[in-house]
Amino acid sequence: MKSTFLLIYFTLISTVNAQSLVISELDSDTPGTDTAEFIELYSTTPNYSLDGYVLVFFNGNGDKSYAAYDLDGYSTDSNGYFTLGDSGVNGISITLNSSGLQNGADAVALYQANLSDFPTNTLPTTTNLVDALVYDTDEADDAGLLTALGETTQYNENEASDGPNHSLQLQTNGSYSASSPTPNAGNTVLSTSFSKNNLISIKLNPTNGIVFFIDNKESLDVRLYDMTGKLQLVTTTTNYLDVSHFTHGIYLLQIDQGQQQQLMKLIIN
Repeated sequence: MKSTFLLIYFTLISTVNAQSLVISELDSDTPGTDTAEFIELYSTTPNYSLDGYVLVFFNGNGDKSYAAYDLDGYSTDSNGYFTLGDSGVNGISITLNSSGLQNGADAVALYQANLSDFPTNTLPTTTNLVDALVYDTDEADDAGLLTALGETTQYNENEASDGPNHSLQLQTNGSYSASSPTPNAGNTVLSTSFSKNNLISIKLNPTNGIVFFIDNKESLDVRLYDMTGKLQLVTTTTNYLDVSHFTHGIYLLQIDQGQQQQLMKLIIN
């Protein structure tokens, strides 16, 4: 049964890998007067050209665009990150205009298109859509934005009742979870598991060599597969995993702890 699941998982993850640029993190609700908002993009290829991309913000009140940013002439950095944000955010490449980033229910969408394709009050579309995130801070789901952008889930930045101090961060299973902001750095990742008990939290992913298993005190049986399904590593550990000797790329990390098993995508820079 596990072999069948792994085959299905590799098929799904390979589909995700074809998408080389994603919305990795979003922080719309920050302490005080929202002066530390940002959106982080991530590319699996470092120094990835952003020519031909545009990032569009949609207002849930009317479901139309209120801002758009031309990414021509920019690229992700040597670690694959690119951040737009308020002037107080370290490492931004584009400063948000005065409209900032609304708290929700709203959406951010990445398109392969021109800035001229998205004047203010443009309706959302899935045409040339690369990635989208519909989000809120305790507001009701916006069915219009979800449907128009082909999404099924709206994510709550205040899910842990600490919205001003949290951002929405992309997880290894393609969902988003709220945690302390990490602009231009690896997200805090809570992995997908077959059981909701004793989930393993990891840091860093993407990694430059070391993956840490946060607050874990039990022995973990770890297997690392490449994206063809070939087993690359079998080991037992508790706190960390050294993958510095592996070729840069995307891998599948399988973690077994007793009767529980977790699968997660691991990016090695």
